[in-house]
Amino acid sequence: MTIGAESRREEDARRLGWYAVPLVLAECRPIVLVMFALRFVAGASLGTAGGCGRLDALDWSHVVIGLLAWVCATAAVYLYNGISDLPGDRLNGSARPLASGRLPLRVAVAWCVGFGVASVVLGAVLGLAFTASVLASLLIGWWYSAGRLAAKRRVWSACVVIGLGGVITYLAGLYSAGGTPDASSLSVVVLLSLWMATAGNTKDLGDIEGDRSAGRRTLPVVLGMRGAAWTITVACCLVGVAGLAVPSPAGRIVAGCFVVAGLVMLAMVVHGRDLGSKRRMYAVFMVSQLVANLIVVVA
Repeated sequence: MTIGAESRREEDARRLGWYAVPLVLAECRPIVLVMFALRFVAGASLGTAGGCGRLDALDWSHVVIGLLAWVCATAAVYLYNGISDLPGDRLNGSARPLASGRLPLRVAVAWCVGFGVASVVLGAVLGLAFTASVLASLLIGWWYSAGRLAAKRRVWSACVVIGLGGVITYLAGLYSAGGTPDASSLSVVVLLSLWMATAGNTKDLGDIEGDRSAGRRTLPVVLGMRGAAWTITVACCLVGVAGLAVPSPAGRIVAGCFVVAGLVMLAMVVHGRDLGSKRRMYAVFMVSQLVANLIVVVA
């Protein structure tokens, strides 16, 4: 073995260790991990006695174990998504670690498998039903990104997967707290998940070149930037208005938050502000998600 080859093996071994942690976390998109964790806790708050959402009524030992399992599963899903999106991300000029070359592909694969295994092992502590939820999350995450049949390649299937991911996350949190879904909690779960499925399309704004090259039929690819922005905005407003009819008082507050977010997006579209970038409309989506889930936790 040459000195150069030995040096490369030592470097690869080093990169598989703790050196890679900051890059792996960056590729997993920390804000997304935090958001999924908050969704899980919001679901747990819906699972407390009588659906009252009191944090002091939670079974914290189960919730914490479930939360760790869910964060690991989410990290595995988003790492896999980054791996599958690598060619398109490079065309879109993404600065994420994989696309920029700072995180080696095989290191990302190793961590992806590790996160997936850890999520299943942790989920098994909470029983068969919760483990099934973890496996379902991993499965739909795989479907979203996998090959020619990937759900992300078409608008309808991407929305279905995103919405299902929301429903599974909230219900997993609810079950981890020992709760069972009722009409009130389910209405909130459906409202929050519908918002994810509609407003979540804002992440595709500004990625037309890479998505078209990868064969994806996202809303901006199909309708163009302005057409997609109008479609997303109208859908968001409709979800918010429809949510005002849910039986849960907290749900109606959440719906009001979504109506406001939809109107902010509408103002952006009407004035043509920043439609060439996904950042502002996507930021509105993420802020509205943050506020809505905090409302569910504390309301």
